[in-house]
Amino acid sequence: MTTLDHGPASVPTPEAFDVSAIVKNHRVHGSVYTSPEIFNREMETIFRTGWVYVAHESEIAEEGDYLTRRIGRDPVVVVHGRDGVIRVLENRCSHRANRLCNAESGNATSFRCPYHGWTFSNDGSLTAVPMRDGYGEEFAKVRANLGMSEAPRVDSYGGFIFASLAPEGISLKEHLGGAMGAIDRVLDLSPTGKIDLSRGWMKHLHHANWKMVVENNVDGYHALFTHASVYDAIRPAKVSHVPSKVEVVVRDLGSGHSEIDYSAEYRKLDEEFVWYGRIPRTKLPEYVEALETAHGPEKAHDALVIGPSHTLIWPNLFLAEMNVMYVEPMATDETVAYTAAVIIPGQDKLNERTMRRSEGAMGPAGFLIADDGEIGMRNQAGLAARDPEWLELSRGLETDFEDETGIVNSDKSAETPQRGFYRQWASVVGQETSA
Repeated sequence: MTTLDHGPASVPTPEAFDVSAIVKNHRVHGSVYTSPEIFNREMETIFRTGWVYVAHESEIAEEGDYLTRRIGRDPVVVVHGRDGVIRVLENRCSHRANRLCNAESGNATSFRCPYHGWTFSNDGSLTAVPMRDGYGEEFAKVRANLGMSEAPRVDSYGGFIFASLAPEGISLKEHLGGAMGAIDRVLDLSPTGKIDLSRGWMKHLHHANWKMVVENNVDGYHALFTHASVYDAIRPAKVSHVPSKVEVVVRDLGSGHSEIDYSAEYRKLDEEFVWYGRIPRTKLPEYVEALETAHGPEKAHDALVIGPSHTLIWPNLFLAEMNVMYVEPMATDETVAYTAAVIIPGQDKLNERTMRRSEGAMGPAGFLIADDGEIGMRNQAGLAARDPEWLELSRGLETDFEDETGIVNSDKSAETPQRGFYRQWASVVGQETSA
């Protein structure tokens, strides 16, 4: 029997930051979502030392294509250089710190600072300094070091580009671990083995801590309540959301990654496209034929039965069936979430349906994200009441079991994913101050 500790905890200060006092195996202290000191620590540890999702290769397919994104607090430019290399550059002029690029995306061979005209190639090197003679002899010695700062590590898996601002650390594949299978499930639905995220991102401002936004995505407990109107409307298009009626598991994949996995239930039904509103394959003959030609009938059938994943990839990426979401933390109570529909290259009829489904769920008037946004805001508002101090994550604690896939619970409503998230959070945020 696990004993739940409900003793007092003090809000941490920068001088005394003991992670073990605010994160337990079954609960977290409210200050985790409200403390500016904790938020600062997250930006310096999670987002400046580890791998963070920044872009998809399809968004910068051509040489010169670029995007402006954020890694924690750092504004960056993700750019496909004219030398063919994808780089992540700090979006800052090395002269007087002006932000070089304000557009969200574009194509350019160089970036020119609007303040004093310093110009940088899209590989980050400094190429032009107006009125160069005013700098004297010493400037020539340091000019080569005045290019745009570059993220020391950039890598991709399945087209998903990640960057790390730390010069050393584990490889991207080591970071992804069991979560690579979630990306593979999405790619298995494409005859070319690739997906496209270049149709544009829907942007939502959540008045909630970034962790509230991402951990909710793998919470199997809230759907019956928060999204009751949605599931009443779509029933029986999908499967039951009552945990006792379906063979669905929640899983801590390790390293902060987690998922809600319907694959066993879908394989038991052995019915294609249950995850896609039970559309018959005869409605998409060209797509089914292309998938079977590429992967063979057996693998194509299995991919169409189990569908894409519902997986959180630590710290900021979420694969939501035929949607992809990533988040940018802005403040303790402010998060921007970006969502894009998964486009399968060359499958226009399928993609048209996917776009409309994505808009219905995740668009500005979408059913799902509007519900979640309001709940996150209400969670954050509720934290202003500081008693009780703790948030409970103990559901399913005694029925978790471990297998080769991670820590699993057969009750979809168990808080296994959240416990896994905070184990990783504590290990990263408290790495220097807590055993």
